[in-house]
Amino acid sequence: MAKDDFDIDFDFEKEYGFDPNAILDSDVSDEDLDLSQFGDEELGMDLSDKSGDGEEFDDFDLDSLDLGEDDDLSGLDLPDDLGQSGAEEPEPEEREQSGGTDELDFDDDLFPDEDLDEEPAGDDLLDFSRRASFFDVPEPDIGADVEKMTREQQAPEEPADEVPVELPREPEEPEQETGSDEEGRRRAPNPRRRKQTKDKGTAKLTMPPVFSKLWSLYFPPKEVIDPKPDPANPRRRRKSKAQIFKEAYLPAILACVTLILMVSFLFGAIGNLIAKRQANNDAKKASVAAASSEADRIEEEVQMLLREAERLAAGYDYDGAVQKLESFSGDFSSYQELVSKKAEYVNAKSGLVEWKDPNSIPNLSFHVLIADPVRAFSDEQYKGSYNRNFVTIEEFSRILEQIYKNGYVLVDFDSFVATATDLSGEKAFSPKPIYLPEGKKPIMITETMVNYFNFMTDSNDDGEPDAGGGGFASKLVVDAGGSIKAEYVDSSGSVLTGNYDLVPILEDFIAEHPDFVYQGARATLAVCGYDGVFGYRINTSVISTKGNDYYQEQVAGAQKIVEALRAKGYTIACYTFDNIDYGQKNAQQITDDLKNWTNQIELVIGDVDVLVYAREGDIGNYNDTKFNVLYDSGFRFFVSSAEKNYAEVNNTYVRQKRLMVTGNTMVWKSSMFDGIFDCNAAIDLTARGGSVPNG
Repeated sequence: MAKDDFDIDFDFEKEYGFDPNAILDSDVSDEDLDLSQFGDEELGMDLSDKSGDGEEFDDFDLDSLDLGEDDDLSGLDLPDDLGQSGAEEPEPEEREQSGGTDELDFDDDLFPDEDLDEEPAGDDLLDFSRRASFFDVPEPDIGADVEKMTREQQAPEEPADEVPVELPREPEEPEQETGSDEEGRRRAPNPRRRKQTKDKGTAKLTMPPVFSKLWSLYFPPKEVIDPKPDPANPRRRRKSKAQIFKEAYLPAILACVTLILMVSFLFGAIGNLIAKRQANNDAKKASVAAASSEADRIEEEVQMLLREAERLAAGYDYDGAVQKLESFSGDFSSYQELVSKKAEYVNAKSGLVEWKDPNSIPNLSFHVLIADPVRAFSDEQYKGSYNRNFVTIEEFSRILEQIYKNGYVLVDFDSFVATATDLSGEKAFSPKPIYLPEGKKPIMITETMVNYFNFMTDSNDDGEPDAGGGGFASKLVVDAGGSIKAEYVDSSGSVLTGNYDLVPILEDFIAEHPDFVYQGARATLAVCGYDGVFGYRINTSVISTKGNDYYQEQVAGAQKIVEALRAKGYTIACYTFDNIDYGQKNAQQITDDLKNWTNQIELVIGDVDVLVYAREGDIGNYNDTKFNVLYDSGFRFFVSSAEKNYAEVNNTYVRQKRLMVTGNTMVWKSSMFDGIFDCNAAIDLTARGGSVPNG
């Protein structure tokens, strides 16, 4: 084999990227390079003559491989000049000229079990005496390894990113005749030498000092992560990507994740603390609000109970007032207002006076009131009748004031009549005492003909109230506020709503004087049936003239006002259907009249059990057939006219006499009202034209 063949097969530039110019052109001096570790003694190599026969140290002693006599190396494909025993060892001068002792390097492929990741430290790098264990491998396949090495040297694979650089060669020495394998080994490249690759520059980020320090801490530069091979330690391998990630990036990632988790936990804890405090604050606010709301509710309930109890006590229902106070939902004893009011009512009840005799209870009876005396007393057809039999709203108001000042208190049948149901289902009655303070007296009020007849309100007989009427209210209505008022058409034809009859006047008076009423009592309102009730034409005769829609509208209006009246405590009574005197009629005539009442009036307003005799009539005998007709029709309370008080309460029925208050009685029979009110102070003779007809 020629001298240069070995150099061509092992091209340092192509195989390992070795650039001698980089070393020759550098400023590295002998002082900068510490080659002491590669001395003869450090490497354990004695280049002196050991045998004394002039032979020098062989570079590679195959005897150290512990090959037996039977080991045959003939099968190995070795270079022609490798392992020739006849080669002469070069002189020391030749070794000095060639650069001294060659490095002994071994390919990893020859020793696959060697752990090259362990870095030999210091002088142990090439100490073969300490690395004798490498040669203890039993019977290595040297031929296959050498063949593989030769094949890789003949066809080296150039990395794509490395550019071969032609190395300048030293002046060749004259070729000697005898080429020894020692010389060939000196010129052979070291297959263990690693390639040098170009350093790729990385762009540097400009960051604030604090962030740059943090960045350097968690993301070190490439030189720190993957340092360049150390020429002094050529056996150090480059770290794999997994090792680099594990050693350099994984701790940083774990640190970042840990930091993020800690920050998240910290913020979560702070958030939970804030949320908890907010929840506590909200709970406290809610508790305070609830307590305040509950306190407000309790206070509102207390005030409501006090008002209701006061109203009941004002009507002399002290038992009811005490019960109302005791219905308090909270701790009754903890509210001094309730306790003191209860004591007040109990004390007031103890001072009441009992009224046992129903005969002592007067019943003042009025027809519907005149709202416009001028029209009423100037009506060509009815002015005399209106003057004799009716009272104006002004006169009624005067009477109310007088009876109130005289100590009278409004009562009704329920005030002094106790009602029970016997075994047969029939009602049984008994007297019931009335308890009033000292100086107070019971009185009843009745209003009859609360129909507002057409002849009194409609001058042209078209069925609608007009300015030509007699000056009376046309109907009772419920206003937007729920109060009962009277509708009235004045002399100009305007429709007005207000206190134009007894009911709204009485309601306003009771509102101003709650002590005028005994336990919620109200007046008795008696109506006929032939011309409707309370101003609503519910008699079936209107269907033929006004139509069914009009009739249904009137029925709905009547039911609404009846419901409002009963809710206030008014008693609705029958004044006969045709406004006739039952004392002058036989049983059959009474039966026919009441049949119309039942079919047309009672069907709309419901059952009634009070009969007020029309036209000052009375059946007289309460044991004959006529009484049986009335009793079978459901009547139990019978009210007739008289000049003196009278009342009878028995097990079967209740009878009473009413005192008719009219213009005639106030002028010509004023003694009927002695002790009740002063007729001269009540009557308005000026409005009546100075006189009232007698008879």
